[in-house]
Amino acid sequence: MVDPSAQSTPAPAWTERNMRQAAGPRAVGRGTVVGLVLVALLAAGCTSNPSTTSSAPSPMSIPQAASGVVTFYLSLPASMAELAQVATGAATPGSSTYRHFPSLDAAAQQFGATAAQIDAVTTSVESLGLQFATDPTRLFGRVMGTPQQWQGALGAPLAEQPATASAPFITYTLPAETPPALQPAGATLLLREAQVYDSTVDGNRPPGGTSPTPAPGTPGAPPRGAQPVPVNTGTPFTAGCSAPVLQQGLVYTPQQVRTAYGVDSLQTNASSAPVITVLDLGGGWNPSDLSLAGQCFGYSAPPVTQTQGDGVATAIGHAGSETSLDLQTVSAVAPGAQLRLVQSTAGGLLDAYSRAIGDPGGAPDVISLSYGGCAYAENQGAPEFTSVLDAVLAMTALTGVSSFVAAGDSGSTTCGSSVTGTSLSYPAVSPFVTAVGGTRLTLGAGNTRVSEIVWNDSVFGVKGAGGGGLSRQEPRPAYQAGVNPQNQRALPDVSALADLQPGWPVVVADTLQAVGGTSGSTPFTAAATALVISSERSAGRPPAGLANGWFYAAASQPSTFFDVTSGNNDLAGVGCCQATTGYDLASGLGVPNWTALPAALPPPG
Repeated sequence: MVDPSAQSTPAPAWTERNMRQAAGPRAVGRGTVVGLVLVALLAAGCTSNPSTTSSAPSPMSIPQAASGVVTFYLSLPASMAELAQVATGAATPGSSTYRHFPSLDAAAQQFGATAAQIDAVTTSVESLGLQFATDPTRLFGRVMGTPQQWQGALGAPLAEQPATASAPFITYTLPAETPPALQPAGATLLLREAQVYDSTVDGNRPPGGTSPTPAPGTPGAPPRGAQPVPVNTGTPFTAGCSAPVLQQGLVYTPQQVRTAYGVDSLQTNASSAPVITVLDLGGGWNPSDLSLAGQCFGYSAPPVTQTQGDGVATAIGHAGSETSLDLQTVSAVAPGAQLRLVQSTAGGLLDAYSRAIGDPGGAPDVISLSYGGCAYAENQGAPEFTSVLDAVLAMTALTGVSSFVAAGDSGSTTCGSSVTGTSLSYPAVSPFVTAVGGTRLTLGAGNTRVSEIVWNDSVFGVKGAGGGGLSRQEPRPAYQAGVNPQNQRALPDVSALADLQPGWPVVVADTLQAVGGTSGSTPFTAAATALVISSERSAGRPPAGLANGWFYAAASQPSTFFDVTSGNNDLAGVGCCQATTGYDLASGLGVPNWTALPAALPPPG
């Protein structure tokens, strides 16, 4: 795992993986996973090396990842404002179009670039000896070539930063000036760097897992006087394996969390397999770890269908805690799911969403993303990229897919000292995703909820808390009008367990570990939502799409959410944010009560 104190952060830096790790029975060692800096959209390819292939990708296609290919992205002309308006209608209860979802192709033809515009961009780019493939959304396209082809097109080589064992991605950078043909009228380059996974140097990343508890006064140790960290007091507590984190009460089992939040009834009522896509941005996982987790916690792990994204022609060999936690949490909630994984590079967010909704098997019911960082819209680091990705997220919602994104682990100051006051995580701040925050959960007999407060581990000597606050740039979406008096988008939307101890269990390298963060609450909430959607499908009804309209409307009904009224997520003394009755900037609407919330899903318009 990457040590955040050693991580360089050239702007814009955003890929904090929203997960932390427990360090021992009393003290929690800082374990934020900071991913590689998002500085470009990354390398990809088609089914063969473009220097030897005899045919270009089809006009609208997602090229299969291939080695030796570097990919940058171009925006395309699109009706983004109209797309956002129509997507909002499809997600608003009471609207005549609520839960009426077009196909991806229909939505792309209505709001994306026209055939003539695509032809013009294609002709211009290919005149440079590069390949161009329009994404099925028609909102952007991929420009592809080998490093040699890029040098021929640019008249100069791409700058290259070699991969290392701890960061096994080659980084390519465009020169300051590029030929006009690379950005024809109506098209704009989205970021100027790209990454390509180098499997030959992978395998020696900083280790994850439980670290020894540092002695007081040593670097990384909790300050003297820090409160002792709570342990698991819920019963019954059963597992089919033995490990120190279980014996010491450092984790909750998935069964305990499912019982506390009412998910068991969803599993009983689900009569068809939900389709869940997890996005992996450079993490990696090991199938044997998923199998062992299932054996330990009493579920049969579903098979995982993996898609390689741009710049990752071969599966990432390293097994990271982040992706392992996502897959194991989803599997524990929905073991009968069709589970998909899109594996891209640390900067491959646009590519990952594109491949998720453009899957040949059809769009998923839900997408879960546990990555994020300092919001682009907060520091205006890459407005063109943000605009296109927001449009892709809007199209994701419009086509009936529910997206869940971790709100972050840095409380109300995701951007740290680089931004004065509060700051949020991107893409959680997008109005077309459900941002999931974090809580500290205490269980009792029967694994019932004894108490639940906002996750903030600073009292235990750890700078970790659930993301939340007001956006500086994103206007308030319609679904928050009744609960948010401000004019800006507020985060989070909902919350769930995220504390480090007792935290989430994850098997990595055959070892059971304790982790925390919104990387646990997010896939849990996504998978529970997917179970509701599968029941809707069995009843002949459409999927939920963006869940926020449903959630905010349901919050006015009794018992649909466990209201979190205590605690705060202020790690930097900025005065925000405190939990209170009803919606707040520390816990959102609270924690979904899955025994009551499904019945509150409004019918289609």
